[in-house]
Amino acid sequence: MKKIFRKIHLYMALFTIPAGIMIAITGALYVLGADQDTGAEIKTYTVNQIIPQGEEVAFLETWTKENNVKMPKADVSMDKAKVNRTVGSAGYIITLKEKDGATEIVTLDRSLLGKMIMLHKAKGGILFKIMMVLYGIVLVTFYVSGLIIAVFKKNVNGKLVPKTESYVVIAAGFIVTIILAVLSL
Repeated sequence: MKKIFRKIHLYMALFTIPAGIMIAITGALYVLGADQDTGAEIKTYTVNQIIPQGEEVAFLETWTKENNVKMPKADVSMDKAKVNRTVGSAGYIITLKEKDGATEIVTLDRSLLGKMIMLHKAKGGILFKIMMVLYGIVLVTFYVSGLIIAVFKKNVNGKLVPKTESYVVIAAGFIVTIILAVLSL
């Protein structure tokens, strides 16, 4: 049984190394103060007209060509406050903001780090979200298989029996995690 769990553990780890490294790096950098707009190139333009609802993409297709500005993917969505309209993806967006009878056009081209943080926060497309759910499942399975590998040992009769020191370390991990979480809230 341990041999099977070793193989499961090994192959899941090998398959998810890229996702794990990305999640670890972006998570650590996010905690240290980086965010999705770190290194982003942000430009602001103003046009003296209001762009009607539903005509954002048509307007931007013409405007971006005339002003030599990159056109994002044509997905139109409203932000949570229902104030600004955005066109684009997690990596590059154009936001339209109405101000005093004019429209402010803000382009935001995220850096590689910013794009990776957006993926970490599940703000990308559905395909990477599926990969992150898979990674979450793999992590749980990874820990369970690791526990089975580490916590049990064969006794003189060849049966798997628990290692007492493993339970002590697991208990210590739970205690430290709970204390640090409570003190941090």
